[in-house]
Amino acid sequence: MDVDADPAGFAALRAARDAALAGAAEAVMEEARALATETLSPDMAEAEPPPGAGIDPELAAFHEAINVHFQALESLLFPGHDAPPTAEELTAIEHHGHALLADARLEQVDFVTGAERWLAEVLSASIPRSDTLLEPAAAAFGWIDRRNDYALSPEAVEIVERIGTKRFVHLVSHPDHRFHRAWTGLVGQDRGRFEWFNQNTRTSELLQIVRERHPAAEQWLDPARVARWEQRRSKRQWAGTVTWLIIFLLVVAVRILNAWNSSEEPQSPKWTAPASAGFIAEPNQIARDLTGEGIVPVSNRNPKLAAEIRATVAALSSVSSEPKARQIINELAGRRILSGLANAPDALLRDVTQFEIDGKRALLKDQPLLTATPERCNEFQFPAHYTVLFPDQRPRQEKLIHRAIMASDQRPVTTSQLFMIPGSIVDEVRRVSGLPEDRLREALTGKGEAREVCRTAIALREVALTAGKSGMVLLRAMQPTVSQAKPNLSN
Repeated sequence: MDVDADPAGFAALRAARDAALAGAAEAVMEEARALATETLSPDMAEAEPPPGAGIDPELAAFHEAINVHFQALESLLFPGHDAPPTAEELTAIEHHGHALLADARLEQVDFVTGAERWLAEVLSASIPRSDTLLEPAAAAFGWIDRRNDYALSPEAVEIVERIGTKRFVHLVSHPDHRFHRAWTGLVGQDRGRFEWFNQNTRTSELLQIVRERHPAAEQWLDPARVARWEQRRSKRQWAGTVTWLIIFLLVVAVRILNAWNSSEEPQSPKWTAPASAGFIAEPNQIARDLTGEGIVPVSNRNPKLAAEIRATVAALSSVSSEPKARQIINELAGRRILSGLANAPDALLRDVTQFEIDGKRALLKDQPLLTATPERCNEFQFPAHYTVLFPDQRPRQEKLIHRAIMASDQRPVTTSQLFMIPGSIVDEVRRVSGLPEDRLREALTGKGEAREVCRTAIALREVALTAGKSGMVLLRAMQPTVSQAKPNLSN
């Protein structure tokens, strides 16, 4: 509605909405009063009115009605509700959840933050019972559009990932989807055709997508069927290897026999491996390895990156050694990561910095059995080598690498360990690190005790994250920079 063009119509619409909300609140209050009359003791019923009883009765009734929805939803989701909700419980969860999301106070800045945090915590903690409310809540607070926002809470991020998983499951459950037969075979919906489904060549591709992009979807799969599929696939791979070995031995035997029967001088038998035995590169697979997405989405978001991936695939067609091919791909990834850091948007730069802070803190704890030492802390910088990464940090780093590569371009970059620290934040770095000025100065140059160097690196990043524009300038100075020199096209 154009409010300026039709102010009277807008006022009427707003009045109608307010009346509807008031009517709904009154209905819920009547239900609550009836319940209270049945359960409260006579002494409690005759107690003094609660504080604030003198406020507007209609407003008090509305607030009390909303509180009834809060309490009812919590009682339906917690505690002891491990089983899926019944049809009656599902209806009640939807009713109370939608009532909370329709609260007019969500338009108020001072109210919406607390409500968003409470709903995100409750809904994420009660998955899968809360599944029916995830999409409405995400739409109400814009979580999906903000999924790459560093300020989005971990609970909201979990909800967004759950929504993506459920959408994926819905898609592959449709009979027209290309993975539908493989999916029904793995979830156990075709009990009479298990052996037949195991011949489906898309099952391996489906499992790879589930484990790389939607790991939560594996809870829908039948573990026994997945295990049997992987066992059969392993046997087929071994059978294929044996088949090639037999062919190889037969070829050798025939050539030796021909050499013996020939009047010419015998020669040593030679064998050329079939073309399929070399490394086969595929644009979609390389795009997913580098960015987490296929070649088509990469083309839409970063056409030059997609073109370089395709050019790399073409170049790999002449490479017969898989290690050499991997080296070429790794060089492409390394170059693009540095470029992505040089061109990183603020959100990515903040996430990379927080990743470095968390990793350095973990390595500062002196756990020799886990190879966590202050010395290794000073080696930890994104992208960190797997030898200094704990297993739970690896998926997080992989997502950051995907985002950095997607933000990259073809301009050359330069790296340097030298950067200027704004004088306005030095005192705060000293306070956070807890070091005197002389030892702080040594730690900033990488000298002194390893533990103090690590503490200073953490403090520097923490302060930069909270220092506004000057902090972002520092964080960007700590990353590679786009080279001002023009590439030499004659080389």
